[in-house]
Amino acid sequence: MTDVAVVTGAGRGIGAGLARALSERGLHVVVTDVDGAAATRTADALPGPATALPLDVRDAGAQRSVAAAAADLGEVTVWVNNAGVLSTAPVWDATDAEVTSTVEINTLGVVHGCRAAVDVMRRGDILNVVSLSGLGPTPGLAIYGASKAAALSYVQALHIELGGARRPIRCLALCPDAVSTELLRAVSDRPSSALLFTGPRVLGVDEVVAAGIAMLDGKRELRVLPGWRGWLTRTQSMLPVAARTLTPMVARIGERRRPGG
Repeated sequence: MTDVAVVTGAGRGIGAGLARALSERGLHVVVTDVDGAAATRTADALPGPATALPLDVRDAGAQRSVAAAAADLGEVTVWVNNAGVLSTAPVWDATDAEVTSTVEINTLGVVHGCRAAVDVMRRGDILNVVSLSGLGPTPGLAIYGASKAAALSYVQALHIELGGARRPIRCLALCPDAVSTELLRAVSDRPSSALLFTGPRVLGVDEVVAAGIAMLDGKRELRVLPGWRGWLTRTQSMLPVAARTLTPMVARIGERRRPGG
């Protein structure tokens, strides 16, 4: 039976890269994106068999429909929850629509995707592209960080539940630092995005794709990219008083490195 992979948000960026990597491994890739035309372009460019489907990850019924369509093509052994949005603004400046869409896409999109995947998978891996921002407080990205923290908590809980139920499905979390994608470039002119540029450099899409594929091959359930940034973020969350003083200082470094800063 043909092995099938589903990748959400695969019209471009990390999702498109993961779709290509999985296609090169011989899986039939179901390429989904809220932009159906972008999904089709990605699918048409893959070296192996692919199916493009439009998908708004906020719609639980639509996620189940994609899962059913994927299961009709073969055995779903990989599901990648990659779709997401990047929101940067001081908490008091964020619009109601921005808050709602960020939580619905970044958190509920992962929840609905995992549930749809578990419904049709007998074995395999659910790879969730989360974010370094989900590991601790990220001023300027508070809504985004909160949405990713909730997604990470859900993913880790589901992984434990699946193990307890002795179901041979892993639920993995990949938490990269800022990545050079259209999402990042779209917000790089905003002062509130400064923390995204506090690392030595912005990650490349290929680096994140390679890390995700390595997780499918290995035993790690959580991977932070780069690892030392995860340690730093977790330390900040444990020292909130110090973080309130130090974070603005660190953000000034990011402001200097930010394009246009």
